[in-house]
Amino acid sequence: KGINSVEENYLLHVHTHMESERTRQELKPSRAKRSYTFDSLLRLNELEKCLRDMQKSRDEVMENIEQVLNCEEHKLAMQRERSTAALRLSRYEKQIEKETKELEQEELREKLRARAAAMEEARRRYHTGNEYLEESLRKLERDREALSATSSRLCDRQRELIADLLSIYPIEPAEPGTLMFTIRDLSLPNSAFHGFDDERIATALGFTCHLVRMIAYYLEIPLRFPITPMSSRSSIRDPISSSIPAPRQGYVSGHMAVVAPLLYLVDWLYVDFYEGGEIRLVDNNQLGALFPLFARGVDRYRFEYGVFLLNKNIEQLMNSQGLLVMDLRHTLPNLKYLILTLISTSSQQISHYRKFIPHICTMPNNISYEENHSSGRSSLEDPTRSKSPPQGSFDSGGASKRSLAIPIPKSSASEAHRPRTGFGVGVT
Repeated sequence: KGINSVEENYLLHVHTHMESERTRQELKPSRAKRSYTFDSLLRLNELEKCLRDMQKSRDEVMENIEQVLNCEEHKLAMQRERSTAALRLSRYEKQIEKETKELEQEELREKLRARAAAMEEARRRYHTGNEYLEESLRKLERDREALSATSSRLCDRQRELIADLLSIYPIEPAEPGTLMFTIRDLSLPNSAFHGFDDERIATALGFTCHLVRMIAYYLEIPLRFPITPMSSRSSIRDPISSSIPAPRQGYVSGHMAVVAPLLYLVDWLYVDFYEGGEIRLVDNNQLGALFPLFARGVDRYRFEYGVFLLNKNIEQLMNSQGLLVMDLRHTLPNLKYLILTLISTSSQQISHYRKFIPHICTMPNNISYEENHSSGRSSLEDPTRSKSPPQGSFDSGGASKRSLAIPIPKSSASEAHRPRTGFGVGVT
C-alpha cells in the first residue's frame, strides 16, 4: 500500500509539471522554454529507481502471498466446510427442536383428546349408574314393603299355628300356686321324676317333644339337638357331644358278627323300617349320641340327659325370641311362657327379634328332604295354607319313610344279667 502511494505521488508530480509547462507554452508561445535542470533530472532518476524497486518488492510480496495461499488452501477449504457444516448443523438442530416440540404438543393434544373421551364415557356411565341406582333404590323400597307385608302375614300365620298347637297340647297348672304343669292332662315334673309313673312321664315328654318340634318348624329355627317325637318312645340326638361308651359283649358291630344272644343284641340295635319291607339295623356309633325320653328299660342317666337336651332346645327357642330362661329345669313353665309370648307378640317385635337370629336353613335339620318336597312345592309359599306335619309326627300317612318302634319282650330271668348298654327301641 505504501509503494503504490509513492508511485502515484511521483506520477502526479510529473503530470502536474508537464501540464504547467504546456500551459506556459500555450500562453506565451513567444517566450523561450526552460529545460530540466540537472537536479531535476537526478531527482527523476532517483524516483524512477525507487519506482522500479517498489514494483519489484510488490511482485515479491504478491508471489509470497500466492505461495502462502497455495500452502493453506486445503486448510482453508476444511475451515470453510466446517463453518458450513456448523451452520447446517445449527439449522438442523433448531429444526429438530422445533419438530420435537410440535410432536410433544401433538402427543399432549392426543392425550387430552383421549382423556376428554374417557371423561365423557365416565360421565355417561355415571349418569347411567345414577339412573340404575335410583331404580334399584325404588325397587329396594318396594321389596322392603313387600317383605314387611309378607313378614307381617307370616308372623300372623305363625301366631295362628302356634295358638292351634296350644289348643292341641294345652298346658295348664296342675295345682294353683305351684310350678307343676300338665300337658293334655298328663303331669310333667320339673326334671325330678322319682315317684311318678314312667309311662305317663314318657307320654308327657312325647307330647312336649312334638310341641317343641312343631314350634321350631313353624318359626324356621333349626334345633341344635334334633328330636324324634314318637309319643311315649320319643328320643333326642346330640350331634355335638361324643357318644357315651357302653359295654358290649360277644359281637363285632362293624361286621355284624353276632355271637351274643338276641336279648343282648336288641339293647344297642335300632330297627329302621322302609316301605317295601326293607329292614336296616343301625348301631349306636352310626347314629351318634341318641338319648331316650322314656325311663323304662334304659339307663337312668341317658334318660335324664335326654330331658336336659330337650330343655336346651326350649331355651334355644326362648332365646330366639329375646326371652331369658330363669331355670332350665322348668320344662312346661318355660314352654308355656314361650307360647304365650309368641301369641301375644306383635309382628314388628317378632321381626325385630328375628333379625338377630342366624338362620342357616329354612327348616329344622331333623326334618327330611323328602317330607318338605314330597308335594313338589315348598310349604312356605302361601302363608294361608296349613303346613304339612314333619316326619315323625303322629300323622305319618304322607311320609315316604316310616320309623317304627318295636317292643322287645324281656324275661325276668335274663333281666338281672343283662348289661345296660342302651335303650331297646330307637329310630334313625
